[in-house]
Amino acid sequence: MNQETNSPFVSKVLLRQSIGSVRLVIALFTVTAAITKLLYDRFLPDLKDLDGIRWAIITLGCVFFVITHFRYKRGIIVAWFSFFLYMCTLFYVIAFVVINQFDPNAVTILILVVGASSVIINSIFYYGIQCFIILLAAQVAYAGFDLGSENLIAFFNLMLALGVFGIVITVRLKLLSSIKHSHSHLEKLNVISIVANKAGEIVFVSPSVQSLLGYDPGELVKDGWWDAQNLRDGWISRDYILNYPNILPKEIASMETSIVNKEGKKMWFNWSNSMLPNGNYMGIALDITRYKNT
Repeated sequence: MNQETNSPFVSKVLLRQSIGSVRLVIALFTVTAAITKLLYDRFLPDLKDLDGIRWAIITLGCVFFVITHFRYKRGIIVAWFSFFLYMCTLFYVIAFVVINQFDPNAVTILILVVGASSVIINSIFYYGIQCFIILLAAQVAYAGFDLGSENLIAFFNLMLALGVFGIVITVRLKLLSSIKHSHSHLEKLNVISIVANKAGEIVFVSPSVQSLLGYDPGELVKDGWWDAQNLRDGWISRDYILNYPNILPKEIASMETSIVNKEGKKMWFNWSNSMLPNGNYMGIALDITRYKNT
């Protein structure tokens, strides 16, 4: 579930994960789910489980991993499949906890799933719905079972975890919101911002490139910037990105370049380049043409 935002910078760069990262998460989910199932069967045989559903979810994880290797409408399929897989996992674990009357070992699995949701859920509203479903299940359990002290402590730990993870989501969303507003201010200053991934593909170009250089941002993503003869030498070279990943020497951290816009006018830009946490290269350029001409 992606956060709704008016800034393409947030949605396309900061919240965008590489398909390799998605595969790693799916692989970890599938392997961990299978190992946990086998360990619980071996060391906690008294716990009741919905074996068919558990292995069906693990199988879905394997299918999901395979699907990520097909490019056809991958963005849509991955988004909806991941949402479906998560919801199946959540409802299964809630049922697992209820039928085991809030056994501490069962509650531990639910806490881990809720913790994972603090990473993938980008809405306090949706997180609140999830918490409401868990609390409703807890009320049903309390009405139908006579719970002991251990079960009550496990329930208390679950409530504490829900509150802590809610705070984590709130802080993360506020941070993303502040970054979104900061980028909006940059666009008002009429600067260009551009992001390239480690494969040398342009993954984001700010809308301000339209007014400054005459190009539509969509023209310049992927190989568009490098294919434009007027632009490709106006920023960090693609060869450098490919040959020296995760390295940003002082010589290119701040630099001046000239770019010929779409109308053939020569313009000068002062670049401030940096690296994002995921290894992408980000450049912000200020138009200094009038100062150069003066």
